[in-house]
Amino acid sequence: MPDGERTVVRVGSYEMRVESFERLVAWHGAEALRLPAGRTSAVGWTLRQAALRALAAPPRVGCHWGDIDVRGPDDGPYTLLFRGEVARFAGSVLHGDVQVSVTTGRGRVTAHAVLTREAGPAAPADRTEPAADDDDETEVRR
Repeated sequence: MPDGERTVVRVGSYEMRVESFERLVAWHGAEALRLPAGRTSAVGWTLRQAALRALAAPPRVGCHWGDIDVRGPDDGPYTLLFRGEVARFAGSVLHGDVQVSVTTGRGRVTAHAVLTREAGPAAPADRTEPAADDDDETEVRR
């Protein structure tokens, strides 16, 4: 593949009925679901879940969905901000960008997150990556 071209690495998708999300919030509460104050939208929830699936996050990381902040209005554009455990994991697997999209209608919200990577020269086999700090954040923009 020529240098500079983008290739899709992984795709994560998540769909949810808005009514199901509202029942989830009513049952558990926004605080238990780690939803940001004033942000009890199914859009943010589905974006988080799609991003975790695209990262292929194992359960030990996926349970930290609160470490993903979704910024922007429900109709986009969106910025995902990874913090804590999710940021450390993303730093080890994310070698490109995450493109996100959301479709709403008929009481459903569907989110897709696509990891892309720019083609380049092969990395040397003995290459090491620096360890991430606890304060590291990874920002993804659409």
